[in-house]
Amino acid sequence: MRLGELLVTTGMLTPEQVEQALHAQVMWGGRLGTNLIELGFVDLDTLSQTLGRQHRLPAALARHFEKSDPALQALLSPDLAERYECVPLLRVGPRIALALVQPIDTLGLRRIAAELEVEPECLVPSIAAELRVRYHLERVYQIARSARFLRSRGKTNPPFPHLSIASVPIEESEPGLELPALDVAATQEMPRIALPPITAVADYAPTTVMPVVSYAEEEDSGVHVEVDPASGDGGDDGGGGDGPPEISAEDLDDLSSLAEPLDEPAADDAPRAVSPGGGRDRRKYVRSLTDVPTTDSERQALGRIAIRRVAVNPTGTTLGEATRAIRRGTDRDRVAELAVAALDRFMPGCTAAILLVVRGELAIGWKGFCRQGRVLPEIGVPLDQPSIVQRAIQRTQTVRQPDGELAEIDRLLLRSLGQDEGSATTELGIAPVTIAGRVMCVIAFVADRDTPTSTADSIAAATGAAFARLMRDASR
Repeated sequence: MRLGELLVTTGMLTPEQVEQALHAQVMWGGRLGTNLIELGFVDLDTLSQTLGRQHRLPAALARHFEKSDPALQALLSPDLAERYECVPLLRVGPRIALALVQPIDTLGLRRIAAELEVEPECLVPSIAAELRVRYHLERVYQIARSARFLRSRGKTNPPFPHLSIASVPIEESEPGLELPALDVAATQEMPRIALPPITAVADYAPTTVMPVVSYAEEEDSGVHVEVDPASGDGGDDGGGGDGPPEISAEDLDDLSSLAEPLDEPAADDAPRAVSPGGGRDRRKYVRSLTDVPTTDSERQALGRIAIRRVAVNPTGTTLGEATRAIRRGTDRDRVAELAVAALDRFMPGCTAAILLVVRGELAIGWKGFCRQGRVLPEIGVPLDQPSIVQRAIQRTQTVRQPDGELAEIDRLLLRSLGQDEGSATTELGIAPVTIAGRVMCVIAFVADRDTPTSTADSIAAATGAAFARLMRDASR
């Protein structure tokens, strides 16, 4: 059963809430559960428990991460941790609890077990929310999160608008083309694994501890994480100390038995109340153009995350064929790649371009290119300050402005796109991508003054139609 269907069947969510999260997933990316958390429909532990029932695996909850063993975590290389999106938690007798975003194959478990110096059968794969695992991958292994998995500044995460999406006209689609529906919950199944009764913790073997990032924060979920008062301050120190964490059977109840059957949910599986004041509120946010790095870790992070240059060739030899290919894109990344590649090929006067996704009061960089070969950084354009981006969104139409007339934020955007200021022939343009009359993302491009905007308009229209179709398919 898919995650959305399971949440509706158990009465945790309404079909409308799941549909809204599916639409958000098309535009914002990430897993369905991530979008459900960001929209405030579930909390991290509730999601982890539901995913555990879906995959017939234990759930790794907040208290298990809080009691994690940094010496054990240091045994696993950052490369494997990133490749399999996993974080070792702690030892229970001969077993090791391993938190995963999704089940992994036997080969992956063997590789992880080899580095942790145990047999594969000693691993206990458990499921945790994507946001929580990515937070701890950065905290333990310095694997920087992309802007997608960071909060925008503000007291709450932005809600995703309710969109009434009409069907794409028949002439915009190729006759007879079968478009696959988006299966957001499809993952590989893993066999059931049951832990023996917990009697003692394995002997502690001191080893080199992997350093943690220099900033402290609560998990960036958009809701406060419910913390067991007995577990301390919320786990920001990684569960360290002079010895192993003290673990009891009660601490691992979710890891020592699997979830209830799908048709018989446990009585305590209802969504938990979110604590309005739980935990500290020091977080890492999406960096906007107006933010200046204040710590060494922030400065280092700027070099770790960048917009990769799109290397996808547009389908077709004409702009019309390219836009039809965009409309038929099979997923959000493919649509974005085809859109940026079409700009690169069919707009020769364009020297750089980036697709920015609108999330609340920020437009966040996603895909792009620069003909000069410069790497485009991940950026966020504030939408609460006057700028050409703000104007294009308000007017729902393409806006262009010469270099010499740009506002401060526009000049920062121009520099982020690898362009020098002061050119008398350069213009910054913004083409909005609309869905059901709402601007959901924009194409920012730098072009010569005599470059027509019709190409960017056609590509933006095709991109909006593709995203609308993906949202309809996701709702089926």
